[in-house]
Amino acid sequence: MKKILVTGFNKMQCTEDFFFRQQLKVVPSHYALLRCLRDMGYVVEQREVTLGEDLTSYDEVIIYLHSPQAFCQNLYSGAYALSQRPDAILAFDDWQVDQIYAGLRGFRQNLADKNDSAFRGYLVDLQNTRYSVETLKSYTSNFEAAAEIIFEKNSTLLISAFDKGDLSLLNLDWNPDKIVRFNPNPYHYNRTPDNNFMSGITTIFGDDVAPEDKVEEWNFASLVQKKTLKWLKLQNATWKVNTYGARRGAEKTERLTEDQMCRVYGEQWGCLMPGYFHSGSGWWRARPLQIADVGSILIGDQKELFVYYQDQFLASRRAEDIEAMDLTQRTAFAKHQRDALYDNHPLNKDVTRNELETMIGFQHS
Repeated sequence: MKKILVTGFNKMQCTEDFFFRQQLKVVPSHYALLRCLRDMGYVVEQREVTLGEDLTSYDEVIIYLHSPQAFCQNLYSGAYALSQRPDAILAFDDWQVDQIYAGLRGFRQNLADKNDSAFRGYLVDLQNTRYSVETLKSYTSNFEAAAEIIFEKNSTLLISAFDKGDLSLLNLDWNPDKIVRFNPNPYHYNRTPDNNFMSGITTIFGDDVAPEDKVEEWNFASLVQKKTLKWLKLQNATWKVNTYGARRGAEKTERLTEDQMCRVYGEQWGCLMPGYFHSGSGWWRARPLQIADVGSILIGDQKELFVYYQDQFLASRRAEDIEAMDLTQRTAFAKHQRDALYDNHPLNKDVTRNELETMIGFQHS
């Protein structure tokens, strides 16, 4: 059987189901990637690569990129893997591509300048002392080769995204003929009321909240920034807006695990999800399905929501429009959003398998 290695530049990218060990337990897109590839008949490993390791036994290698300026615990091993497999498929699991590029560009420059910044204490310490600085420096040529491959931007590139979006909005600056779109949803760890949101907690009466029992409140679990707060103000919401997820600063708020947030989505009538620079790209996230599955309403950037629903009316409502509806109208609107989402993006595993077959096909064309 053919073997595929999935690895990357940080701990989550190199550890299968690492989200179970994290505080918020947010499931990444590669959860579905592994399941789909195995369903296609491949033997798949997700793990860290060891410096000096021979990777020729793998038919394909998939490497997720991350910025050295963030928690990049596997920077050196990920770069080494790419130097050994210049034919690797590259992937992003974070939409902040500009920051990833900036971090990697700085790493490449530090290597070229032959200064110690490429091996500064912060980066080395993240490796948990697996390698000494001297050992890491002995692989400098490998790291330089990996950086060159990345910035050639001509490798097969895997992007997790909904169909019908414009991937150019992500500012990838990549060979468009080498980009493959992959929708994880059919193989995702989908948290729904029917499975108790994958919480491990069984409830006698299930986790559905009837429309008449939903609270007339909004939830906001996105990045708290000046731009998103400005968007929030434009919604003219009069219902209470509950903010979740901010880790620090003046906007610090309660942080819930993903299954707990799904319960909140069901208890409150709507979710406010602002857009970012890539709105309209269809960048993948589980939230639209999580909102639909509990019969609640999603309000967001019109360009992004149109990718989901392919309906301008469903995509363009503001919070004030939903608040003006009565219970019957609100319930119907939530159903229309759900139906449109699943009509345009069905949980069809054949589609996902075809997308990944395309990815592998690019490698041998």
